[in-house]
Amino acid sequence: MQLKQKYKTKSGFVYELMRDKIVSGEWPQGMNIIVASIAKEIGVSAIPVREAMKLLESEGLVVLEPHKGARVTEFDTGKIMEVMSIRGALEGYAANVALPFLDREAFADLHRRVDEMDGFVKAGECDRFITANKEFHRTIYAKGPFPLLNEMIFKLWDGGGFSRIVFAFRPERIKTAHEDHIAILRALEENNGDEAERLIRRHKLGLAKVLCDMGKKGASPR
Repeated sequence: MQLKQKYKTKSGFVYELMRDKIVSGEWPQGMNIIVASIAKEIGVSAIPVREAMKLLESEGLVVLEPHKGARVTEFDTGKIMEVMSIRGALEGYAANVALPFLDREAFADLHRRVDEMDGFVKAGECDRFITANKEFHRTIYAKGPFPLLNEMIFKLWDGGGFSRIVFAFRPERIKTAHEDHIAILRALEENNGDEAERLIRRHKLGLAKVLCDMGKKGASPR
């Protein structure tokens, strides 16, 4: 297999190839990834394969284990529901208690972020949407009176990588997530903290349901 001209680096080409195999379901959950075998099949050295696997790990698609090698991520539905239920409770509460501290400037910032995400949805830019999504939520929670609560939320957020996994397999989900953000912002502007809390819980559990369904069906996108 020859390196395609559109890729500036070998690792970029290998990353796209491996990612396609995972997302399509050709490589099933839990499959061991043998660097030497992949390198030989593609016709590259082991270095770009290892670099590609680091990128895939950052997306949550591959698990790298010291002294054991790499494997395609398996979906632990119990853990997913536990983490996302806790996140929904914490984040919903964080938004509710932050509401009294959201001023005109904060709402202007949130509207700017929603408009930014709208552009990413239309362009299909999942990676940029994921970053903007996190900052949208962070902007709300940071206004609240409990710094420890924010710390807990983003430790869980950073430890899961669930959004990246969902949007890798189901890129169309960014539209649903964006609609959720619009509804959350509307509830906050209407000074309805309880509704914003309910919407955020639903937002997180919706993500969990998609992940769990993917786990049951082997994560193939179709």
